[in-house]
Amino acid sequence: MKTLRSLQWLRPLLVVLFMSYYVGGTAFTHTHYFLTYSITHSHPYLPGTDGLPHHDHSAAGFNTIEELTGLCMELIPDLSVVMALVFLMRVVSWLGKGITLHPVWRAILRAPPCLV
Repeated sequence: MKTLRSLQWLRPLLVVLFMSYYVGGTAFTHTHYFLTYSITHSHPYLPGTDGLPHHDHSAAGFNTIEELTGLCMELIPDLSVVMALVFLMRVVSWLGKGITLHPVWRAILRAPPCLV
C-alpha cells in the first residue's frame, strides 16, 4: 500500500487543479441571455471588446450544463455527510491507537492480610 510520502508529486497537482477550478469559476463567469430566460455558467473563453462572451452553445451543450448543475446540487449535501463520517472515523481510529486493553488473568487482586 502506498504511503502519503510516496504521493508527494500529487501535492502540486492538486494545488494546480484547485487554482484552475477557482480561477475558472470566478474569472470566466458569464451569462447567456435568451428571450424568456438566461443561463449563467463559467468556463474559459475570450471575451469581445465589450467584455461579453461572443460564443454560442448548442442545445445539447446547455442540456449538459443543466444536468451537471443538477447533479452537483444533489450530490453536495451527500458529499458533506460522507466527508464528516470519514473524518469522524479517522478521529476515532486515531484516538483508539493509544488505548490498549489487557485482560486480567488472576482474580487475586486484594492486599495482603494485616494484623491489628
